[in-house]
Amino acid sequence: MRKSNFLGVYGHTALDVIYSSDKFPEPNSTVELKSRKEHFGGTGANLARMASSLGVSTALSSHVGTDFPKEFMEALRESGVDTTDVVKVRGQRTPFIIMISDKDHNQVGFVDQAAVLMQDTLPIRTHTVDSSKFVHIGTGRPSYMLKVARRAKSRKKTVCFDPAQEIHYVYTPETLKAIMEYCDIFFCNSAELDRAKAYLNLKEDVEILSYVNMVVNTRGGEGSRVMTEDDEILVGTIQADTVVDTTGAGDGYRAGFYAGLNRSLPFEECAWVGAATASFVVESVGAQNKMPTWDMVQRRAARRKCV
Repeated sequence: MRKSNFLGVYGHTALDVIYSSDKFPEPNSTVELKSRKEHFGGTGANLARMASSLGVSTALSSHVGTDFPKEFMEALRESGVDTTDVVKVRGQRTPFIIMISDKDHNQVGFVDQAAVLMQDTLPIRTHTVDSSKFVHIGTGRPSYMLKVARRAKSRKKTVCFDPAQEIHYVYTPETLKAIMEYCDIFFCNSAELDRAKAYLNLKEDVEILSYVNMVVNTRGGEGSRVMTEDDEILVGTIQADTVVDTTGAGDGYRAGFYAGLNRSLPFEECAWVGAATASFVVESVGAQNKMPTWDMVQRRAARRKCV
């Protein structure tokens, strides 16, 4: 019997190498690195593990290398993630990301796509689409993700698109528009929203709704906003106990938002749950080192009354 999931996630499973420094160097100069830590990461794996920890039945589809750590796969499965479509690509490395944070928690990153670059030549993994109600199309090669979007739409799934920072350097106006034609929900931060508007030749944020039914726009310290044809919902932030590292905060927000949808909560409440989940992520270095439960998130979401 095939497993039934609420959420199916397509995106990176990667190794994060996180450095910290007081400041970023100017071109052709050097600064001292203060620390170096390696963590499990990747936008797809971050979202899948956090959603699963919140009680959302979640499948993950990712391409990794033959060097993929056994401990990482075990961690995914222990969190409850359906890993049927996490596959090793012969002769390829697992993607990894070098991330550098300054003392103000600004970040710059360098991505080695590794096995993901092979997606253009590979057939799509179908279990994650077919077993899930919501299909989250995250980072990866546009041609591959377009095939996923088409299959998901043909099977009447709710299709959610979240190209993240790859919208700036992987996507083109043509490839972005091609996928948007099949999507119901668009996740983005403010810079990504501006890029999407530029690619689609739109002037106002609300015009994105000519492509999708909902825009979920995270805005850092300003909170988030949910736009539909009928409403614009503005939600603030939830204060963390401490801010150590912002890596994966956006993935945490998305996991919380889906956890709210999974429980049929109103969109405003989904956004507050997203904010609460993100507040846990920033309390430790790396995106997968502090996995809150649903009860933990619910208690923290109540802090909004004090914000």
